[in-house]
Amino acid sequence: MEADNQRLEQAYLVFCQRGVSLTVSKRFQVRYLGGRRQIRAEIISYVGWFRGRHLLMKYHNLHADPNEYHHRIYDPPTGREIVHEILQRHQFPIISEVLDELQALAQAL
Repeated sequence: MEADNQRLEQAYLVFCQRGVSLTVSKRFQVRYLGGRRQIRAEIISYVGWFRGRHLLMKYHNLHADPNEYHHRIYDPPTGREIVHEILQRHQFPIISEVLDELQALAQAL
């Protein structure tokens, strides 16, 4: 994790059962207001994949509009995209919800 007066970045890899992994990348904006530090996520990406094969799911806001959140699900046996939906910020999951979804997809393998 690195921090400066403007940004905080975090990236990590979670190894799950059945050869499944989750890559997590987050960038936060750091600002000071009234002498207190405030941190808000700007960019978030969760990518679940079957190691050495294909994607299982993605959540991210990596497009031109950072307020546009995408959720994609890929067919576990083939890797073909089967769901693509646009979410609002309040619908974006926390990591425990992402891990639960990834576990359910992995059980379909």
